[in-house]
Amino acid sequence: MVAETEPSNIETQFLLDALQRGHRTDGRGIYDYRTLKITGGSTSGLVTVQLGQTRVLARVSCTVTRPYPDRPTEGIVQFNAEMSSLCAPHVDHTMRSQEVTVTRMLERVLRQSRAIDTEALCIVAGHKVWTLRVDVHILDDAGNLVDAAAIAAICALRRFRRPDVTVDGETAVIHDVRDRNPVPLSIHHTPVCVSFAFFGAGELMVTDPSLLEEQARVSWFTVTLNAHKEVCALNKAGGVALTHEQIKRCVQVAVAKVEEINEKIQEAVNA
Repeated sequence: MVAETEPSNIETQFLLDALQRGHRTDGRGIYDYRTLKITGGSTSGLVTVQLGQTRVLARVSCTVTRPYPDRPTEGIVQFNAEMSSLCAPHVDHTMRSQEVTVTRMLERVLRQSRAIDTEALCIVAGHKVWTLRVDVHILDDAGNLVDAAAIAAICALRRFRRPDVTVDGETAVIHDVRDRNPVPLSIHHTPVCVSFAFFGAGELMVTDPSLLEEQARVSWFTVTLNAHKEVCALNKAGGVALTHEQIKRCVQVAVAKVEEINEKIQEAVNA
Protein backbone atom coordinates (compact mmCIF):
# COMPACT_ATOMS: atom_id res chain seq x y z
CA MET A 1 0.00 0.00 0.00
CA VAL A 2 1.04 3.59 -0.40
CA ALA A 3 2.54 5.58 2.41
CA GLU A 4 -0.28 7.11 4.44
CA THR A 5 -0.75 9.62 7.19
CA GLU A 6 -1.90 7.31 9.96
CA PRO A 7 -4.86 8.43 12.08
CA SER A 8 -4.03 9.34 15.66
CA ASN A 9 -4.76 6.95 18.52
CA ILE A 10 -7.59 9.23 19.62
CA GLU A 11 -9.20 9.15 16.15
CA THR A 12 -8.90 5.37 15.94
CA GLN A 13 -10.35 4.82 19.41
CA PHE A 14 -13.22 7.22 18.70
CA LEU A 15 -13.99 5.32 15.49
CA LEU A 16 -13.95 1.95 17.29
CA ASP A 17 -16.10 3.22 20.15
CA ALA A 18 -18.64 4.54 17.65
CA LEU A 19 -18.71 1.24 15.75
CA GLN A 20 -19.31 -0.72 18.94
CA ARG A 21 -22.42 1.43 19.43
CA GLY A 22 -23.53 0.82 15.84
CA HIS A 23 -22.53 4.27 14.54
CA ARG A 24 -19.99 5.57 12.05
CA THR A 25 -18.05 8.82 12.17
CA ASP A 26 -19.66 10.09 8.95
CA GLY A 27 -23.19 9.43 10.20
CA ARG A 28 -23.90 6.36 8.08
CA GLY A 29 -25.30 3.07 9.30
CA ILE A 30 -23.04 0.00 9.42
CA TYR A 31 -24.23 -1.29 6.04
CA ASP A 32 -24.92 2.04 4.35
CA TYR A 33 -23.28 2.92 1.04
CA ARG A 34 -22.31 6.49 0.29
CA THR A 35 -24.20 8.34 -2.44
CA LEU A 36 -23.27 6.95 -5.86
CA LYS A 37 -23.32 9.19 -8.93
CA ILE A 38 -22.43 7.95 -12.42
CA THR A 39 -21.93 10.49 -15.21
CA GLY A 40 -21.33 9.62 -18.85
CA GLY A 41 -18.89 11.69 -20.88
CA SER A 42 -19.36 13.38 -24.24
CA THR A 43 -17.69 10.46 -26.03
CA SER A 44 -18.41 6.74 -25.85
CA GLY A 45 -16.43 4.84 -23.25
CA LEU A 46 -15.90 7.83 -20.95
CA VAL A 47 -17.47 7.68 -17.47
CA THR A 48 -16.98 9.49 -14.16
CA VAL A 49 -18.05 7.80 -10.92
CA GLN A 50 -18.41 9.60 -7.61
CA LEU A 51 -18.84 7.51 -4.46
CA GLY A 52 -19.17 9.97 -1.62
CA GLN A 53 -16.06 12.13 -2.05
CA THR A 54 -14.17 9.43 -3.97
CA ARG A 55 -14.03 10.27 -7.68
CA VAL A 56 -12.82 8.00 -10.49
CA LEU A 57 -12.75 8.51 -14.24
CA ALA A 58 -12.62 5.57 -16.67
CA ARG A 59 -11.87 5.74 -20.39
CA VAL A 60 -11.98 2.87 -22.92
CA SER A 61 -10.05 2.92 -26.19
CA CYS A 62 -9.33 0.31 -28.85
CA THR A 63 -6.67 -0.54 -31.43
CA VAL A 64 -6.12 -3.36 -33.90
CA THR A 65 -3.25 -5.71 -32.95
CA ARG A 66 -2.12 -9.29 -33.43
CA PRO A 67 -3.59 -11.83 -30.99
CA TYR A 68 -1.58 -13.86 -28.53
CA PRO A 69 -0.20 -17.03 -30.22
CA ASP A 70 -1.98 -19.33 -27.76
CA ARG A 71 -5.32 -17.52 -28.20
CA PRO A 72 -5.56 -16.71 -31.92
CA THR A 73 -9.35 -16.16 -31.91
CA GLU A 74 -9.58 -13.93 -28.84
CA GLY A 75 -9.17 -10.18 -28.48
CA ILE A 76 -7.16 -8.56 -25.69
CA VAL A 77 -8.40 -6.50 -22.74
CA GLN A 78 -5.91 -4.43 -20.74
CA PHE A 79 -6.45 -2.48 -17.52
CA ASN A 80 -4.43 0.35 -16.06
CA ALA A 81 -5.06 2.44 -12.92
CA GLU A 82 -3.36 5.76 -12.25
CA MET A 83 -3.44 7.95 -9.16
CA SER A 84 -2.82 11.67 -9.27
CA SER A 85 -0.41 12.98 -6.63
CA LEU A 86 -3.17 15.45 -5.73
CA CYS A 87 -5.99 12.91 -5.23
CA ALA A 88 -5.48 12.61 -1.45
CA PRO A 89 -3.20 13.99 1.30
CA HIS A 90 -1.76 10.53 2.01
CA VAL A 91 -0.53 9.84 -1.56
CA ASP A 92 3.13 10.32 -2.38
CA HIS A 93 5.61 8.99 -4.90
CA THR A 94 5.24 5.42 -3.58
CA MET A 95 1.61 5.25 -4.73
CA ARG A 96 2.49 2.64 -7.38
CA SER A 97 1.49 -0.11 -4.95
CA GLN A 98 -2.08 1.18 -4.72
CA GLU A 99 -2.30 1.49 -8.50
CA VAL A 100 -1.21 -2.13 -8.87
CA THR A 101 -3.80 -3.25 -6.29
CA VAL A 102 -6.65 -1.56 -8.17
CA THR A 103 -5.41 -2.83 -11.55
CA ARG A 104 -5.21 -6.43 -10.34
CA MET A 105 -8.69 -6.24 -8.85
CA LEU A 106 -10.06 -4.97 -12.16
CA GLU A 107 -8.37 -7.81 -14.00
CA ARG A 108 -9.81 -10.36 -11.59
CA VAL A 109 -13.30 -8.84 -11.58
CA LEU A 110 -13.71 -8.15 -15.31
CA ARG A 111 -11.26 -10.34 -17.20
CA GLN A 112 -11.05 -13.52 -15.12
CA SER A 113 -14.82 -13.58 -14.59
CA ARG A 114 -15.10 -13.51 -18.41
CA ALA A 115 -17.53 -10.62 -18.29
CA ILE A 116 -16.29 -9.46 -21.71
CA ASP A 117 -16.72 -11.68 -24.77
CA THR A 118 -13.14 -11.65 -26.05
CA GLU A 119 -13.95 -13.91 -29.00
CA ALA A 120 -16.27 -11.21 -30.33
CA LEU A 121 -13.17 -8.97 -30.52
CA CYS A 122 -11.56 -11.20 -33.15
CA ILE A 123 -11.35 -9.70 -36.66
CA VAL A 124 -9.21 -12.22 -38.58
CA ALA A 125 -8.22 -15.31 -36.57
CA GLY A 126 -4.51 -15.41 -35.87
CA HIS A 127 -3.87 -12.06 -37.54
CA LYS A 128 -6.05 -9.21 -36.33
CA VAL A 129 -8.02 -8.62 -33.14
CA TRP A 130 -9.29 -5.65 -31.18
CA THR A 131 -7.27 -4.71 -28.12
CA LEU A 132 -9.30 -2.81 -25.53
CA ARG A 133 -7.52 -0.56 -23.06
CA VAL A 134 -9.37 0.53 -19.92
CA ASP A 135 -7.64 3.45 -18.21
CA VAL A 136 -8.90 4.30 -14.73
CA HIS A 137 -7.84 7.68 -13.35
CA ILE A 138 -8.29 8.20 -9.60
CA LEU A 139 -9.17 11.87 -9.12
CA ASP A 140 -10.05 11.91 -5.40
CA ASP A 141 -9.39 9.16 -2.85
CA ALA A 142 -11.82 9.29 0.07
CA GLY A 143 -11.87 5.53 0.57
CA ASN A 144 -13.06 2.36 -1.22
CA LEU A 145 -11.27 2.89 -4.51
CA VAL A 146 -11.84 -0.70 -5.62
CA ASP A 147 -15.65 -0.45 -5.71
CA ALA A 148 -15.60 2.94 -7.44
CA ALA A 149 -13.00 1.83 -10.01
CA ALA A 150 -14.90 -1.39 -10.81
CA ILE A 151 -18.16 0.51 -11.33
CA ALA A 152 -16.43 3.07 -13.55
CA ALA A 153 -14.70 0.40 -15.64
CA ILE A 154 -17.80 -1.72 -16.33
CA CYS A 155 -19.89 1.39 -17.09
CA ALA A 156 -17.27 2.66 -19.52
CA LEU A 157 -17.12 -0.74 -21.25
CA ARG A 158 -20.90 -0.92 -21.57
CA ARG A 159 -21.05 2.60 -23.01
CA PHE A 160 -18.14 2.06 -25.40
CA ARG A 161 -18.63 1.66 -29.15
CA ARG A 162 -15.93 0.31 -31.46
CA PRO A 163 -15.70 0.95 -35.22
CA ASP A 164 -17.55 -1.49 -37.45
CA VAL A 165 -15.49 -3.92 -39.55
CA THR A 166 -16.06 -5.66 -42.89
CA VAL A 167 -14.03 -8.85 -43.43
CA ASP A 168 -13.37 -10.45 -46.82
CA GLY A 169 -11.12 -13.47 -46.45
CA GLU A 170 -8.05 -12.20 -44.61
CA THR A 171 -8.71 -8.59 -45.57
CA ALA A 172 -10.44 -6.37 -43.04
CA VAL A 173 -11.81 -2.90 -43.64
CA ILE A 174 -12.34 -0.73 -40.55
CA HIS A 175 -15.07 1.80 -41.20
CA ASP A 176 -14.89 5.37 -39.98
CA VAL A 177 -17.50 6.11 -37.31
CA ARG A 178 -18.75 8.93 -39.55
CA ASP A 179 -19.55 6.46 -42.33
CA ARG A 180 -21.05 3.60 -40.33
CA ASN A 181 -22.51 3.38 -36.85
CA PRO A 182 -20.01 2.01 -34.30
CA VAL A 183 -20.73 -1.32 -32.59
CA PRO A 184 -21.25 -1.95 -28.85
CA LEU A 185 -19.14 -4.56 -27.07
CA SER A 186 -20.49 -8.03 -26.32
CA ILE A 187 -20.64 -8.22 -22.51
CA HIS A 188 -21.87 -11.41 -20.81
CA HIS A 189 -22.65 -9.96 -17.39
CA THR A 190 -22.03 -6.94 -15.16
CA PRO A 191 -19.87 -7.74 -12.10
CA VAL A 192 -20.10 -5.29 -9.19
CA CYS A 193 -17.75 -5.09 -6.18
CA VAL A 194 -18.94 -4.52 -2.61
CA SER A 195 -16.13 -4.03 -0.07
CA PHE A 196 -16.14 -4.50 3.70
CA ALA A 197 -13.67 -3.40 6.39
CA PHE A 198 -13.14 -5.25 9.68
CA PHE A 199 -11.88 -3.80 12.95
CA GLY A 200 -10.68 -4.91 16.37
CA ALA A 201 -10.43 -8.69 16.38
CA GLY A 202 -12.67 -8.91 13.32
CA GLU A 203 -15.96 -8.60 15.21
CA LEU A 204 -16.72 -5.11 13.87
CA MET A 205 -17.60 -4.67 10.19
CA VAL A 206 -18.71 -1.86 7.85
CA THR A 207 -19.67 -1.63 4.19
CA ASP A 208 -18.07 0.88 1.80
CA PRO A 209 -15.29 2.04 4.18
CA SER A 210 -14.25 5.69 4.22
CA LEU A 211 -10.58 6.70 4.09
CA LEU A 212 -10.37 6.92 7.89
CA GLU A 213 -11.97 3.49 8.25
CA GLU A 214 -9.54 2.03 5.70
CA GLN A 215 -6.60 3.39 7.67
CA ALA A 216 -7.90 1.88 10.92
CA ARG A 217 -9.07 -1.48 9.58
CA VAL A 218 -7.36 -4.78 10.35
CA SER A 219 -8.82 -6.70 7.41
CA TRP A 220 -10.53 -6.06 4.09
CA PHE A 221 -12.96 -8.29 2.18
CA THR A 222 -14.50 -7.70 -1.26
CA VAL A 223 -17.43 -9.64 -2.70
CA THR A 224 -18.07 -9.42 -6.45
CA LEU A 225 -21.45 -10.45 -7.81
CA ASN A 226 -23.46 -9.88 -10.98
CA ALA A 227 -27.15 -9.13 -11.50
CA HIS A 228 -27.92 -12.87 -11.47
CA LYS A 229 -26.59 -13.05 -7.88
CA GLU A 230 -23.67 -15.21 -9.03
CA VAL A 231 -20.42 -14.82 -7.09
CA CYS A 232 -17.75 -13.75 -9.58
CA ALA A 233 -14.85 -13.24 -7.15
CA LEU A 234 -13.94 -13.07 -3.48
CA ASN A 235 -10.88 -11.20 -2.29
CA LYS A 236 -9.54 -10.86 1.25
CA ALA A 237 -6.63 -8.81 2.54
CA GLY A 238 -5.37 -8.42 6.10
CA GLY A 239 -4.36 -10.77 8.86
CA VAL A 240 -7.66 -11.31 10.71
CA ALA A 241 -9.37 -14.56 9.76
CA LEU A 242 -13.06 -14.48 8.85
CA THR A 243 -15.55 -17.10 9.96
CA HIS A 244 -17.98 -18.86 7.67
CA GLU A 245 -20.83 -16.84 9.19
CA GLN A 246 -19.03 -13.54 8.55
CA ILE A 247 -18.43 -14.42 4.90
CA LYS A 248 -22.04 -15.52 4.52
CA ARG A 249 -23.23 -12.25 6.04
CA CYS A 250 -21.03 -10.23 3.69
CA VAL A 251 -22.46 -12.04 0.67
CA GLN A 252 -26.02 -11.44 1.89
CA VAL A 253 -25.37 -7.71 2.29
CA ALA A 254 -23.58 -7.58 -1.07
CA VAL A 255 -26.58 -9.14 -2.86
CA ALA A 256 -28.80 -6.26 -1.72
CA LYS A 257 -26.19 -3.59 -2.53
CA VAL A 258 -25.44 -5.01 -5.99
CA GLU A 259 -29.12 -4.80 -6.90
CA GLU A 260 -29.17 -1.10 -6.02
CA ILE A 261 -25.88 -0.37 -7.80
CA ASN A 262 -26.97 -2.25 -10.94
CA GLU A 263 -30.01 0.00 -11.22
CA LYS A 264 -27.76 3.07 -11.25
CA ILE A 265 -25.41 1.44 -13.77
CA GLN A 266 -28.34 0.65 -16.07
CA GLU A 267 -29.58 4.23 -15.83
CA ALA A 268 -26.12 5.56 -16.74
CA VAL A 269 -25.77 3.17 -19.69
CA ASN A 270 -29.18 4.09 -21.06
CA ALA A 271 -28.66 7.84 -20.59
